[in-house]
Amino acid sequence: MPQSFSSDSAAALAALRAMVTIADSSVEHATGQLTLTQFRALRVAADRTPVTMGRVADELTMNPSTVTRACDRLISLGLLQKAQNPLNKREILLAPTAKGRQVVERVDEERRRVLDAVLDQLAPEVRVAVVSALGRFAEAADGAGTVASSK
Repeated sequence: MPQSFSSDSAAALAALRAMVTIADSSVEHATGQLTLTQFRALRVAADRTPVTMGRVADELTMNPSTVTRACDRLISLGLLQKAQNPLNKREILLAPTAKGRQVVERVDEERRRVLDAVLDQLAPEVRVAVVSALGRFAEAADGAGTVASSK
């Protein structure tokens, strides 16, 4: 059994590395200026608007000071805006600008383009199986609490 586990996890790790490369390169290709962390923070803000800095840090499971620096950069680039929460004066709310939403859309388009190119290399029956397996994998990972809700 351990050999099977090792083989399965090695294959999953190889797929994970490929996905991370796609994620990182798509941000670089579509934006030319954002780090993956900055993009992930922008994605959370776009998906959860309005959102507090603390919620972004929680969603990304990152140190709040790291997220603050990432968001400050996004604000300076005109991709994110911040405002005081009218219900809690101690909180700052974040929301993407129109330009920020366009960046998220461009990155998604680039990722779809690259993923389609990879999937197009597979035989049709393998492609169906891979897409199905990826969907089930995402559900299992999300159910295990291992995936931030800011996919």
